[in-house]
Amino acid sequence: MKKIMMKITLGVVFMPILLSAKCQQMTTYSITTGSKTGTYYQIGLNLAKYIAPDACIKLNVINSNGSLDNVYKLISPKYPKLKFAIVQNDVLQELQRRAKKGEEKSKKLVNSLRVIKPLYNEEIHILAKRDSNISNFADLKGKKIAIGKPKSGTVMTSMLLYNELFGEKLTNYVAEPFNDSLKKLTRGGVDAIIKVAGQPVVRLSKGMNKGAEKIIKLLSYDERNTKHNPIESYYATDIYAKNYHWIKTDIPSLSTKAFLVTYNYKNRGTTNKIKKFVEVLDKKLPILQKKATTKINTPHLKWKQVPVECNPSLAGGWKYHNVVNQVCGVSTTKIDNAKKDTSKCSDEDKILGLCN
Repeated sequence: MKKIMMKITLGVVFMPILLSAKCQQMTTYSITTGSKTGTYYQIGLNLAKYIAPDACIKLNVINSNGSLDNVYKLISPKYPKLKFAIVQNDVLQELQRRAKKGEEKSKKLVNSLRVIKPLYNEEIHILAKRDSNISNFADLKGKKIAIGKPKSGTVMTSMLLYNELFGEKLTNYVAEPFNDSLKKLTRGGVDAIIKVAGQPVVRLSKGMNKGAEKIIKLLSYDERNTKHNPIESYYATDIYAKNYHWIKTDIPSLSTKAFLVTYNYKNRGTTNKIKKFVEVLDKKLPILQKKATTKINTPHLKWKQVPVECNPSLAGGWKYHNVVNQVCGVSTTKIDNAKKDTSKCSDEDKILGLCN
């Protein structure tokens, strides 16, 4: 028997698939996700492995800088095969707000995007040094904060959240890869790091070594310590100790929701393919949820949070692609509101997984 190989080229993963007996030929599409260590990327791999083949689609998984980068890629003519993207709900909401204020670029984006499926909650992880006097979200005012890579959803979430917390624009920040920020945090270059991703985040779980709890901590969100009233894009949640070996108790936090989106396609050939994809996803979602675990060879645990209903109502004026409503019918259920350093590694760097 010949071995099936997985080829990785230029940030794109080509998933091995077996040609379905019902498929005369496979259509090649792509999905843009996030960093290779993030939840978006893993969900993309799951869609490519468990869903796309039954829809006669060979789905290439592209890593990216995150939500905002995904939106721009999706509408760009440079990516003709790109049909799907995973985007944070608060990014979508912010585009809506900008569009209402007359920003033409945002208007174009809003008119071009359509939802396929609300997915899961993405928790807001905020890290500080263990010995700092920063304990909760309210302590972030005036602090220097690392907010992720440029064009990532974390950047926009950080900006929006800071404005909600303190009624002013976040200006004291750096936008860069997580490892760079983590190194700065241990050396006093930044006061806190914001990372928005579905737990368990591999970089914060398996990527941390024994003793991390002596160096860093997660900040908690406590509405009693601030006048913050979360906008509809955010949800109260907990970051669970069982997901991160270096925290001892569950941490109250906030989250945003991830959406699977597409372009507002009209072409019959493309819409038929997307429709089939929606049908397969709706049919196989209960199976994904049943088999989901933290193990790498199973569907990601976050599938258990995806609403089973085919097309629950969308907040904020967002719309499903027409094919979703064709497959699902009308729904009345509402969604819940609420750069590499080559210098010598220090002992702290080793514990935080920066030398691997």
